Amino acid sequence: MSLAVNLHPESKSARSGALRVLVVDDDPIYRETSRMFLSISGRHVTLGANGSEALSHLSQASFDVMIVDMEMPDMTGLEVIAAARKMAAHRDLPIIMVTSRDDSMAIDRAYELGASSFVVKPVNWPLLDHYLRFVYRASRNEVAARQAQVEVEALARTKDNMLAVVRHEMKTPLSAIVGFTRLAAEAQAKGDVSLLKEQLGFVQESGERLLACFSDMTIFSDLISGRVQPALDQAAPGWLLDEAMEHRQAQAQRAGVRILLAPGAPDWRIAVDQPLMVSALVRLIDNCLRHAEGLTTIELEAGRGPEGQIVLRIIDDGAGMDPERIPACLAPFSQENMSLARAKEGLGLGLPIAREIARLHGGDLAMTTRPGTGTRVEIMLPENGSPLRDR
Repeated sequence: MSLAVNLHPESKSARSGALRVLVVDDDPIYRETSRMFLSISGRHVTLGANGSEALSHLSQASFDVMIVDMEMPDMTGLEVIAAARKMAAHRDLPIIMVTSRDDSMAIDRAYELGASSFVVKPVNWPLLDHYLRFVYRASRNEVAARQAQVEVEALARTKDNMLAVVRHEMKTPLSAIVGFTRLAAEAQAKGDVSLLKEQLGFVQESGERLLACFSDMTIFSDLISGRVQPALDQAAPGWLLDEAMEHRQAQAQRAGVRILLAPGAPDWRIAVDQPLMVSALVRLIDNCLRHAEGLTTIELEAGRGPEGQIVLRIIDDGAGMDPERIPACLAPFSQENMSLARAKEGLGLGLPIAREIARLHGGDLAMTTRPGTGTRVEIMLPENGSPLRDR
């Protein structure tokens, strides 16, 4: 969860000096002059004779800067800027508007539509490249600042959620331990062995819950900090699912839930850290047992993904939920009800830990759900099981 933001993010082409520049102007002399002067500085220049060509180039390639003329016959520069900003890939593209007239209203409108800056014709060609680099770097710094702000806000929400959840999950078992220990002492003083055993049982249960919370926080911290190094070994996906099912079969039966392993699980082999991967699958089953309303069946299956990766699926027949809630489910320390009176136990780390384990193996975790259709969680793993090295 570290916050590492590059305040001078540049593309590979930009770092090498080869900024990709799209020049849009209906004047052929201006276009070719732009190409000549910018190419001398090592820029990769693409030319567009009008707005339609500009949008065609933008739909097919990425650029570091666009220079667009204000007045063109088919589309004005303002229309080109507005259309470019509607393209997701170019919402942050630095755009320099070129104008041959002193029209403050048009310039203000260009800024409103998303222009980064403007230059006036006749252009000072020797200085254009320096100005282009300034606009590019300023735009990248602005993007980095926005990204940093988003990450800071996300970290603040995570911290607040963590404090709220941990406060509840620590206070409840600790209060139980103190209270039941006092009752156990009173039972011992009275010589009531049966009551003593009952109170000590409650103490043990609360202690185990507390230990589980600390264990979850520790493993999540180790995973996101890169302190976990997977010990890879060959395992069959079906065996991993079967092991996870065995760990939770008795608990599911007590809850009136069936856990089924899909028949004919492929006997492929995949390189994984077996205890880690089984623990991820167990956490996914726990998530179903704890949160899936109306749950009767959990089905485990292995298959192939669209890109040939091996997929381990956990599918439940519960009530499902709105897909918009999925990001919150995958966020650490996130609970729908953050009050101390919430009924569900846990730190909200089950799915995040499972996802980090999948990523440690070079894969990822995906979740799909809709109201009334249950929930499907998939761990997608590369067939060779190569763990991520650059996290």
